[in-house]
Amino acid sequence: MKNGILAAGIAVIASLAIAGATAAQDKSVAIANLGPHPALEAVVSGFKKGMEDSGYSEGEKVGYAYQDASFDPSVVAQIITTLEAGNPDLFLTVTTPISQAARRVVQDKSIPIVFAPVTDPVDAGIVPGWEGGSDRFTGASNLQSMETVFGFAKDLLGDVSKVGMLFNPGDANDMVNVSYAEAAAKEMGIELVTVSVETTADIPVRVDALKETDVIYLIPSSMLQPAMPAVAAAARRNKVPVINASPQGVADGQILASMSVSWFEVGRQAGLRAARILDGEAVSAIDVYRPSPEDHSPLISAKFMEETGMSLPAGLANCKCVK
Repeated sequence: MKNGILAAGIAVIASLAIAGATAAQDKSVAIANLGPHPALEAVVSGFKKGMEDSGYSEGEKVGYAYQDASFDPSVVAQIITTLEAGNPDLFLTVTTPISQAARRVVQDKSIPIVFAPVTDPVDAGIVPGWEGGSDRFTGASNLQSMETVFGFAKDLLGDVSKVGMLFNPGDANDMVNVSYAEAAAKEMGIELVTVSVETTADIPVRVDALKETDVIYLIPSSMLQPAMPAVAAAARRNKVPVINASPQGVADGQILASMSVSWFEVGRQAGLRAARILDGEAVSAIDVYRPSPEDHSPLISAKFMEETGMSLPAGLANCKCVK
C-alpha cells in the first residue's frame, strides 16, 4: 500500500512539474526515451533542432518534458503514463520498444506520436507504409543499408567472406536487421553467421562463437549498443575486428570502425515532422524518413589500427574518415 501511495505521489508531482515547465510555451512535447546513451541523446538533440528549424524554439514556442527508463523494460509503462499526465500536445518516443509501448499505454488516442529511431516501423506494425503515417504515428527510421555496411567492410578489410552478427531475438528491431543482413549477404556472396544474445551476461560466450568470422557487425540494438564495450573486449580477445552501427567506441580505439547513419539527422527529421503536426497537418499524410545510402558515413579508428598493426587501404586514403 505504501509503495502504491508513493508511486501515485511521484506521478502527481511529476505531472505538476511538467505542467509548470510548459505553462509559458505555446506547445508541450513529452519525450520518452529508453535510456541514456550517446546515440539516443543525439536523436533527442536532433529532434529539438528540427523543431527549432521549423519555428519551435525551446522555451519560447515549445517546452519539453523528458523521462527515460534507464534501459529497464519494467518501468517503461510508468514513464509513459507519467508523461501523459502532463497533457502534452505530442509525444516523441525514442526507440522501437518505447514506441510500441506507447501505442499500448497512452490512453488519450488524440495525442500524436512521433518516433525516432525505429528501424522498420512497417514491420513493427506502427505505420502501414513508408509513404505515410498511421492516424497517430509517424517519424524517422535509422534503417541502415546492409549493402553499404558490407561494402565498407570489404573496402576496409579486403577479403571479407564471413560476417558475424549478434542479435536479441526478443527485439523486433534486431530481427529486422537480421532479415536485411541475410538478404544483403546472399546478394553479395557473403556468409552471415548470426548468434542470439538473450542477456548481456551472455555476450562474451556468444562473441566467442564468432571467432572464425572476418568481421563482426554490431547492429543498432537496444540491448547490444549499451553493451558495446563488452562486445569490443571479447572481439579484441578473439582478434576479430568490429564495425559498429554507431560511432561510439571508434575514436577511443575500442573498435575498428563504424558505418552509420547520423543519429542527429534521424532526430532532426523526426523534429521536422513533429512541427508539421503541431502546425495542423494530419499525421497520416506525413511520410516516414528512411535514410538513403548517401546518408551513411564511415569512421575509422587511428588508435585501433596503430595498436593492431593495421594500415589504411589505398582505396580509403582520401576518405577523411580516420579519427
